[in-house]
Amino acid sequence: IARYDKTHLTIAEYELGITVDGAISNGGGIRAGIPAGDISMNTLMTVFPFGNTVTIIGVTGEQLLEALEAACFICPEPSGAFPQTAGIRFELDITAPYENGELYPDSTYYAPANPGSRVTITSVGGKKFNRNDTYYIATNNFTAAGGDTYYVFGQADYVVQTEILDADALISYVNSMNGIIG
Repeated sequence: IARYDKTHLTIAEYELGITVDGAISNGGGIRAGIPAGDISMNTLMTVFPFGNTVTIIGVTGEQLLEALEAACFICPEPSGAFPQTAGIRFELDITAPYENGELYPDSTYYAPANPGSRVTITSVGGKKFNRNDTYYIATNNFTAAGGDTYYVFGQADYVVQTEILDADALISYVNSMNGIIG
């Protein structure tokens, strides 16, 4: 994990002893696109304006499947919960109905009655998906705490709050590519 230090414009490395398998951001947390051409610091800061931090969670495949299924509950209608992923390949069958399970505690969202009825995860981190495996997922502190439809993420046993702003992680990523994104 890299931390972008605005004061010194340096990157410090943190060793967690794990490999992050994938990343998820709720679509509503991404507030702007990055147009082709020169990229300004202002543009990068408008992508993630909420001051969320990068959080690493360890979840079972079963929990990951529930999170994706719950986040896609209203599809094909638009939803701020819709998962924007990296390293996670999944398919969504919008012809299958979403069936509500139990209401998540202190929430207006329902758990899926049948996780996997609409969402099929094919791979995570380049490996075939297994419901019993543990996956380390980078997300923001809002979804890691169970925000939006991601209640199950708040139940994760492994949680690392990096205190790295998501906007700073994006800036670090762009800088790592010498400012040229293909």
